[in-house]
Amino acid sequence: MTASPATRLRRSAGPRTRRALRRTADALLAPAFGSVRGGRPSGQVAVTFDDGPDPVTTPAILQVLEEAGARCTYFLLVPQAEQHPDLVARIRDAGHEIALHGLDHTPLPRLPHATAVRTLREARHRLEAVAGTPVRLYRPPYGAQSPSSLLAARRAGLDVVVWSADAADWEERASADVASLGLARLADGGILLLHERLEPGPDGTAVVTSFDRAAMTRDVLTGLHAAGLRAVRVDELTRAGAVRTAWFR
Repeated sequence: MTASPATRLRRSAGPRTRRALRRTADALLAPAFGSVRGGRPSGQVAVTFDDGPDPVTTPAILQVLEEAGARCTYFLLVPQAEQHPDLVARIRDAGHEIALHGLDHTPLPRLPHATAVRTLREARHRLEAVAGTPVRLYRPPYGAQSPSSLLAARRAGLDVVVWSADAADWEERASADVASLGLARLADGGILLLHERLEPGPDGTAVVTSFDRAAMTRDVLTGLHAAGLRAVRVDELTRAGAVRTAWFR
């Protein structure tokens, strides 16, 4: 996918310049065009999982979450949810939040606005039919978003959720190292991006890792507990107010 001019500028700038650009963009755009990137610091974070459900990984992660007494948000793909409705029910019944990741993993900025609106409305309705619960949150595949696709999500009745930290869990490393990176990047009130499974990359190349994602999840939760932080759903994290960012890439 061709990077936007804003993305190319951000990538070419140094860390200090990127932070300044982010602060300026958020001050100007986030109130009207912001996506959720966290909540107010309150001793809580949101741990989120994309691309599922998965018949092997999801049950193992659910067991880890149950043992830790943690609740998370699952951004599900409609084909995966329709193929595994029993897993969607298990996620829901365990008290986790069900949210939308897409009708498929196509970045919405590639689509005309009207098509993006129809796609998201269909995806939301189909996921709600499987989950038996309202779906209000949406995470764009690859985090790809334009002003047009953000407006499409809002027209479909969805609030866009991005993230403040990721564990780069699409790279092959030991599960403990993946967890350590995510924890190092995560702060109070933040949203951590993780994956139950991995869709192909933007260029269509398969992304394969061999580490244990349940073990990764256990290490993340153990680290959060040691830091005095609790894993909650996105809707719980943002109950006292969402922190928003102008996220276009």
